[in-house]
Amino acid sequence: MSDENPFSRPSFIFSAGFLAALVLSGVLIAVWPDDEAEGGPAPDAAPASSGPGATPSPEEAPASPDDRDSVCGLEAHTAEFDMLLPLLDTTWTSIGGMRAPQTAEHGPGVVEDGGVRHCYSRTPEGAALATGNFLALANAGGDRMGSRWELIVAPGPGRGAFIAEMEAAPESEEGVGGQIAAAKVVSYSEDEARISLALMAPDSVYASMTFDLVWVEGDWKVVVDESGESDPLFTVLEDLGGYTPWAAI
Repeated sequence: MSDENPFSRPSFIFSAGFLAALVLSGVLIAVWPDDEAEGGPAPDAAPASSGPGATPSPEEAPASPDDRDSVCGLEAHTAEFDMLLPLLDTTWTSIGGMRAPQTAEHGPGVVEDGGVRHCYSRTPEGAALATGNFLALANAGGDRMGSRWELIVAPGPGRGAFIAEMEAAPESEEGVGGQIAAAKVVSYSEDEARISLALMAPDSVYASMTFDLVWVEGDWKVVVDESGESDPLFTVLEDLGGYTPWAAI
């Protein structure tokens, strides 16, 4: 079995066979870098300016007041959170075989023909919905966002690399081997969130993928590293304990 984690690439295909092999071998994969242990910067840390009076780059520039509100006017907003999401009245839409979630209150508030989906409420629910849609759009293969990935990927040195890879990605011919089954809010503030999604493969093997998001440019956006990879924390689960059922099965 290869040690490469296929989920570390933007166009990660959810592989039931890969998960089954992990379960049989008892392997636990964790690909999210430990910044405190390694002494590196946080994934969304902005680079330091070159000196006093330097003009900040777009990645360094502070958000404008308008960025504090939802770009499409979703009014829900909270700084409170619970690890267990409330049950959401969710509509699921298939994108290349993987189902993407949507609610009227929390988003995506903008859904266009062809797959473009963005704009979420500034709430834990909005962050969870943003994560689920990012996963479905990236997993589907092909340029599902029509070269507009900046709408769902956070500013930073890796955003351009991520967009370039997604623009060049062919549509998947392998299909999708799993679907979102549950969700958990690992941490949350008005400006940052960490969301864990539990996925189930057809053979009932569960695995979790955990993403960091930031509230920027008036929306929740997924953080990618300098190489353009999202590197989600990937873990095989024995069950869905600690998660809120949120099935797209």
